[in-house]
Amino acid sequence: MCYICIFYSLGFYGRPWSMEQRKVLFQWMQMWNLNTYLYGPKDDLKHRLLWREVYSAEEEAQLKALVCEAESRGLTFVYALSPGQDIVFSSSCDLTLLIRKLRQVSDLGCQAFALLFDDIDHSMCQSDTEAFSSFAHAQVTVANEIFHFLGEPPVFLFCPTEYCSSLCTPSVSKSPYLLTIGEDLLPGISVIWTGNKVISRELSPESLAEVQSVLRRPPLIWDNLHANDYDSRRVFLGPFKGRPPGLRAHLRGLLLNPNCEFEANFIPLHTLGSWYKEGKEEGKGESDEEAYSVDRVLSAALQAWMKELSLPLQPGTFIFRLLLTVFLGRQVRPTDLKPSMLSVKSKPSDSSDNQHGAQPKCPITSSQSTGALASDEIPADPVMSQDLKAGENQVSRSFSHEKTPRRGLCSGSVPLSEAQVRLLVGLYYLPHEHGPPAQNLLQDLTWLKANCHCVSVNGTGKKVEEWRDRAGRFLAACDDVALLHSAVVNSINRALLYDIYPYIWDLRNTLLVAKAFICWLGERDSMDDLSCHVGLFPHCD
Repeated sequence: MCYICIFYSLGFYGRPWSMEQRKVLFQWMQMWNLNTYLYGPKDDLKHRLLWREVYSAEEEAQLKALVCEAESRGLTFVYALSPGQDIVFSSSCDLTLLIRKLRQVSDLGCQAFALLFDDIDHSMCQSDTEAFSSFAHAQVTVANEIFHFLGEPPVFLFCPTEYCSSLCTPSVSKSPYLLTIGEDLLPGISVIWTGNKVISRELSPESLAEVQSVLRRPPLIWDNLHANDYDSRRVFLGPFKGRPPGLRAHLRGLLLNPNCEFEANFIPLHTLGSWYKEGKEEGKGESDEEAYSVDRVLSAALQAWMKELSLPLQPGTFIFRLLLTVFLGRQVRPTDLKPSMLSVKSKPSDSSDNQHGAQPKCPITSSQSTGALASDEIPADPVMSQDLKAGENQVSRSFSHEKTPRRGLCSGSVPLSEAQVRLLVGLYYLPHEHGPPAQNLLQDLTWLKANCHCVSVNGTGKKVEEWRDRAGRFLAACDDVALLHSAVVNSINRALLYDIYPYIWDLRNTLLVAKAFICWLGERDSMDDLSCHVGLFPHCD
């Protein structure tokens, strides 16, 4: 069986996704034919740190609502548990607690599960050492017993401690740990694998042949291509690439670990859906390159994202996406929103952003998880017209149990232009690859610094002219990024602003410094005063 899914994860530095954001995710997945959702968020303490504890009645209700919402969208909901940090594998008490926890989730309607033993120590306690021949043997014994207890469900995933080639000792083919997993783990259990590294630039059938042989089953790829929880200064808006559609035939499935910022995942998920579709249609005589053109699917995703970005949304709620697309029955343009239709009352943020200093700030509030499924706090309390209120009541009856503040329509400026969206994606592309705008900026800056010796006030010649032309291009590109920052701040879609503002703010300020540096290189011999820098920072306000 082959299936594709999206794995939900949040890093330690991200805002927890709200229930309504997860529902929007399910809507996207349904539209793009993705079929499985794995629940394993780091803000749910009972997923990992407090795995022995059962959910409270309120947490049960929230989790059941999520399971039901996934089912209503035709998605398989996979519940993941990470007991590896402190489980005593030989303890009948711990095994009983593990069964109790999974039975509780099973009673909520969940029929697919995962046991994760990633990022833990290989050492065992004394009782485990006496009971099991190896660490792998202990894990396999527990996994097999849980698999039997759950009735051998069709979807049961196992994440090994050695989950990529670089973590295997001494190698994939000679790893005693992986060899034990392959020999003793029941064949109905799928094994998760990330590739050669934790974040693999490329995956190919050839690169997976070795691990498939050792595991005695096709691996299920846990793809960290777009995960950004390891670096708080990076976000990845680029397409799903480096995995040919033909790879699908060699896998049990593929999990995509997303960006922490919800709105940043539109293009990654849209292009993943295209990749999955092309893999299903393989065999029409086209090569992988012809079947899955990155440029083509990225352009299609950009066009779809442009429509999403034209929605005047505040962050956090699901209901208004339905209002705009279902109740109003068409795509809403910014000009359709008359001032009389709504007003937004903002409240000040409870926290200050020390990192940004005195620079202009996006009105972001910080929120902390108060339960397994935390909700966002947003600085807006929309007052809508009676017509929109009626529509909200009609559409939101099934979600009346939620206490999450609703995302409202907002009055803003205009959507980002297509050129600006392409620039944004190109600046925040993929972990191993910059998009064309970022490549050009880096190449120009490197060249200008390396060749600055040929520039003087009275210098002439082709080399000087080339330097000044290239400097002009670099300065113009810096201005484009500053204008992009302003456009994002004033964008009609505030949900995007809240998620990407820290990144675009940081890049804009970095390029202002780079711009000043290049100006200094070109004017060093004439710097008797500061007049040459007048107008250097036109976009700092």
